[in-house]
Order: sequence, then C-alpha cells, then structure tokens
Amino acid sequence: MIIKLIAVPVVLFGAWILSGYLPTRNIATPSYSVLDKRPEYEIRRYDPYVLAETALGDLDGSGGFKLLFQYISGKNAGGSKLAMTAPVLKNNPAGGDKLAMTAPVLKWEGEGTIAFVMPPGRSLAELPQPGDPKVVLREVPGHKAAVVSFSGLAGSAKLKEKTGGLLRALRKDGVNPRSTPVIALYDPPWTPPFMRRNEIMVEID
Repeated sequence: MIIKLIAVPVVLFGAWILSGYLPTRNIATPSYSVLDKRPEYEIRRYDPYVLAETALGDLDGSGGFKLLFQYISGKNAGGSKLAMTAPVLKNNPAGGDKLAMTAPVLKWEGEGTIAFVMPPGRSLAELPQPGDPKVVLREVPGHKAAVVSFSGLAGSAKLKEKTGGLLRALRKDGVNPRSTPVIALYDPPWTPPFMRRNEIMVEID
C-alpha cells in the first residue's frame, strides 16, 4: 500500500515532465550565434527570419494567438499547414505598464504585437499568404540583440524585474537599444515552471 502511495505521485510527476519536454524537443527556433556573455545578459547575432504577426489586442479574447495558430493550421492561401516553432514573440511599443496572463502566452494590455516565427528555410515569398488580413508576414533582417534568459512563470512582476534589469545593465555598459523589449516564450502552458525557458530581448546597435 505504501509503495502504491509513493508510486502514483512519482508516475504523475514523470508524466508532467514528459508533457513539457516532448512537444518542444525538436521544435525549430531562430538561428543565432553568441557574440559575448556578460554577467546580466548575452549578446547574440541573429540570422534573418520571417514572422507571422498580428495586433496584440483583445480580439476574441485570445490576444491574437488564435489568429496566428489558425494561419499555421491552414487558414491561408492554399490551405498549407506550417510547423509550430518557438518562441512566441510579443512586444508592447506603448510601454506595457499593464500585463495580464492568458493561456498559453502573456498578453500585453493595450497596443502591441504578437508573432510566431516561421519555419527556418522558408522565405517571405515562399510562405502562403494569410487568410485573415489581420495577420501580416514580415521579414526580420539579421541583427544583434541583448538577451536575458530565465525559467519559471513569466508573470508581470517577473517580466518587469527582468526587463528593468536588462535595460539598466545596457545603460551601465553603454549599449544603445534599438527596439522596445520583446518577450520570447518557448514552452506550452502545461510545462513545469522549472523547465520553462523565457527571454527578454532588445535589439542593439
């Protein structure tokens, strides 16, 4: 009886870990090289990639995620299905004082965008056009970015802490940001917090 009482939680915990690991083990991410590692952040050089992007408004309550998921699921010219990649990117040009969590990604209240990175090797011209005009394809040229990575839940307090720390570190080092901070979320919502990978990214000179 005691063995069963111990075994059940162990099996459930193992299943939880696998449910977070398996969906992302072979998922594609943007290609980059690390140029410098500093105590508070690292500097990366990203290769060009393409985004499917939409406004991060309330829309139907999904914060734009549903529109993007519909696009890669076949709501596009030709009905083509595209592989899910990581991360989901969000930014808030208006400043982002208010944050709210919606499953499965963070939603900035107010103006801003949410984007899916398109599968590597697919150029802007090769990708099917979105079936919804609210979804726009955009090519991101190669660039340098300062990035801070962290695990756990990406709640509003943690995001403000990490964003503020990154911007202060950049000012201290005399590094000039060229963009507003972008949130990068790599894992589905059921992933155990200690296994989650989150990043704050700022394009730099």
